[in-house]
Amino acid sequence: MKRNLRFWTRYTWESAGATLSCAAVLAVIALFGAEGLDFGTFATVMPYFLLVSAILMMLMINTGCQTLYVPLLLSMGETRRNVLLGFHYYRALIIAVTLAACALIWLLAPGEVSAIGLRSIPTLLCVLIIASAAGSVMGTLFVKWKWLGMVVIILLCGVAGGTVGFAGAAAGDGLSIAKTADIVAHLIKLPWWLLAAAPVSLGLDIGFQWLLLRRQEVKL
Repeated sequence: MKRNLRFWTRYTWESAGATLSCAAVLAVIALFGAEGLDFGTFATVMPYFLLVSAILMMLMINTGCQTLYVPLLLSMGETRRNVLLGFHYYRALIIAVTLAACALIWLLAPGEVSAIGLRSIPTLLCVLIIASAAGSVMGTLFVKWKWLGMVVIILLCGVAGGTVGFAGAAAGDGLSIAKTADIVAHLIKLPWWLLAAAPVSLGLDIGFQWLLLRRQEVKL
């Protein structure tokens, strides 16, 4: 189990590096596309780039994890129970690190947008849980039915392209405190359907993964 935890901890930090790189790309797009950019506001908006990057990375990395690293761990003699626990340990850790980094930035850059961000953490937590579960479910379905691979790739590329386009368009309109606060204020209220969707998606993810692990063959 210790070896399993070490593997997933290292995997978490490598995934965090990919998330930071993606957030940096979105930030550069915003910087070059914005007119009259308020850098004070930009600092408070940066956590949202980090959150969007975390969502994209979890969709892609969790999908690849089910198709590559889970079979690899099984082939190395790791038990199916430990693989399941290790994967969910990684997922909890990457979500906690992402939210902690966002909260730290908002605390260091106080203001209206930061205050809204801190109050929106429960909503953001639910969104991250759903995104993580979606990536994992897509991975388990891909392992079971290969034809879903092309569909998953198309969806991920579409989401990534749309996100980059939206970031550039939003930055081009200017990132003012009033406009940014008006947009992110919608995140403060946690809708009941989002609160219900988080545990449901997590339960489906765990169920799909465990059913697959119980029958998954180890190929050397």
